[in-house]
Amino acid sequence: MSLVNNPENSLPYHLRGAFRGYETALGRYLKRYDLPLSQFYILRLQWDGRGNNQTDIANRAFMTESVASQVIKKMEGRGLLRRKPNPEDSRAQLVFLTARGTALRETIASEGIQISNKNSPDIPREDIKTAIRVLKKVREGFDIYNAQ
Repeated sequence: MSLVNNPENSLPYHLRGAFRGYETALGRYLKRYDLPLSQFYILRLQWDGRGNNQTDIANRAFMTESVASQVIKKMEGRGLLRRKPNPEDSRAQLVFLTARGTALRETIASEGIQISNKNSPDIPREDIKTAIRVLKKVREGFDIYNAQ
């Protein structure tokens, strides 16, 4: 098999495998809280306590706006999020955690976020920093390509 045709030599192949492993482990963990992955990703973005608009949430969660809207609506129904008018633009709304969403954050943050650390071999911090730097460049390249 040539170097080009061998998936073992492909960054996307290994990215997908690593991500699927992480997502499967995280999904198993979140089941005990009846929290789908899509809701977790949005919940995690809201942990900083700032209100975010739906477009920003969608972009940061790597979702389309329509999917993010549906997930946010479900989370509102569960009492995890609430929308408030944006004081700078009365036509827009900002999304915030509710007390229930904050309590869930406190419950899952300490263990749930550590899943990747617990289930990975020891990787030196410098290697993690390098991987993050490389992945950001890969993502930026695809963002540019996909914007064309």
